Amino acid sequence: MFITIILALIVFKQRKCKAIASGMWTILETVLLGIFFLHGMVVVHYFEPSVLQCLLERWARELGFIICYGAIILKLYRHLIEFRTRKAHRWVIKDTDLLKYLLIMFMSVFAYMAAYTAISVNFVQENYSLLSKGETLEGVHYEACKPLWWDYVTQVGELAILIFGIHLSYASRNARTQFHERRYLCAAISIELAVSGLFYMARIFILPDLHPNFVLIAHFIRTQFTATITLLLVFVPKFWYQQKQVRSLAQEYSCRIPVDAFKEMNAHGPLTSNNSDADVGEVSLADMNPEDIRAELKRLYVQLEIFKNKTIRLDNPHISKRRGGRKAPHRRFSLQKKGSRERNLYGNKHRIAKKEEETTEAEPSRTPEDSVCSNEGPSAIYNDLPSTYTSDSKP
Repeated sequence: MFITIILALIVFKQRKCKAIASGMWTILETVLLGIFFLHGMVVVHYFEPSVLQCLLERWARELGFIICYGAIILKLYRHLIEFRTRKAHRWVIKDTDLLKYLLIMFMSVFAYMAAYTAISVNFVQENYSLLSKGETLEGVHYEACKPLWWDYVTQVGELAILIFGIHLSYASRNARTQFHERRYLCAAISIELAVSGLFYMARIFILPDLHPNFVLIAHFIRTQFTATITLLLVFVPKFWYQQKQVRSLAQEYSCRIPVDAFKEMNAHGPLTSNNSDADVGEVSLADMNPEDIRAELKRLYVQLEIFKNKTIRLDNPHISKRRGGRKAPHRRFSLQKKGSRERNLYGNKHRIAKKEEETTEAEPSRTPEDSVCSNEGPSAIYNDLPSTYTSDSKP
């Protein structure tokens, strides 16, 4: 329980880191809250059996279950929605939307447990005890919380919710998530489904004949195999990837920062010693100047922005390859009445024929030379030569 509190503080402190921010730090905090309640159930079960202890144990179990695994299922639902979106405008589910959905689930379970508590208190007032007295195989008498039909209905509901989470993880099996988050969430739900199913079967056939101390040990082992493993699967990969990114970034900077950034400075300016040409690979990130780190980060961000723009424009059907980035205007079609196209064509032909007729009437008469040479341009002009024509009849 104390580990969950420490992790909650660490997550809140590093909420702006990439590994934590990509996993929705608010949802991660709710997962920790649910795990806190699940571990609290074992603490409540440690005390002597009583009516209050029986009610608090069930409240801690159900509220912790719906907060923890409800948040995990909502994260899987978000991955599935983002993966299945096929529109140009992607549907993005915000953290506030997931918190609203989780609040609805929480209020539903709260109402269910309130009804359970009201009926149980009514039974107590009618002299119906919630405790049962049993005897072990060794003859030891003990008191324990009496199993009710509400418990079986609750167990079936838990298994149904977990099966729905498995369905979401299977539906989003091809979705690419950062830091393989979907894989770890699916593993957490699968382990909870397997362990809880076996525990509920053993609770019906084996646990009623055991001493309460062994039942407490069984609850403790069940919590460690479910809640603790869920805690490890959800948070350990994120911190590991975060430390891996920090180490890789430090190595990259130690290899790419210019040598001038590591030259020692004195009160009179840069030293002119022979050791100014330091080996870049031997300089660590802690020895760097903050101004140089800031300059290198700025340069890296610019390169990432340029690479991102090139990647977006590469083979993107929504961006035209023409200069200016504008697409050619689309052709527009309109529905017309039947026969309108024929009437339009007939009117155009009639107007063209009428226009040609008017043009022909207005043209002046052309000479035979113009008619002959009309296709070859104006005829050439030659000087008159002496006629060679002689008449047959002479005086």
